Parts: sequence; structure tokens; C-alpha cells
Amino acid sequence: MNKRIKRYLDEIKKTEAKIAELQNYLKGIKTALKEEEENEMIRSIRSLKMDRTDLLAFLDGIQDGSVTFRVNQDQVSNHEDINSEELNTESEEETNDQEQKIE
Repeated sequence: MNKRIKRYLDEIKKTEAKIAELQNYLKGIKTALKEEEENEMIRSIRSLKMDRTDLLAFLDGIQDGSVTFRVNQDQVSNHEDINSEELNTESEEETNDQEQKIE
């Protein structure tokens, strides 16, 4: 068989194997994302501090569409500020960790 054809066939096999591996990796990442989103929803609902009957009524209202949410723009801005502060803190901690490793 022609060397070029054989090389192309080998390259196709390698590429297909990489694609399959990346598809499995992507599937795992999507599963982890979904789990984290579900955990965030659970944490948010638990933070409401409702008793069981009120919580059940609230969740039923969400499912049937009778519950509406209003978001105060100031609260959204404050939440974004908090997130940026958390990111700055995390990057400072990473820098400190790296500095400690160097020493």
C-alpha cells in the first residue's frame, strides 16, 4: 500500500480515537455541571428557611407557574460585586500558594 495512504489511514484512526476520548470527557463535564446547578438550586431553596408546608406550596407554585420572581437590580449588582471579590481572593490565595512553593 502507498505510504501516504497508510499514513492518512493511521492519522484518521488517531483522530477518531481522540474525538471519542474528548466526547467522553465533554459528557463528564456536562454531567458535573448539571449536578452543580442542581446543588445550587437545593442550597438556594434551603436558604429560604420555610417550614415544610410553605416550602411544598412554594415548590408547587414554581412547577405550575403561579409563583413569580422579582429581582432588585441593587441586589444583582451587590451579588456581582461579591463574586468579583471572591475571585480576587481566590487569585490572591493561588499567588500565595505559588510563592510558598517557590520558597
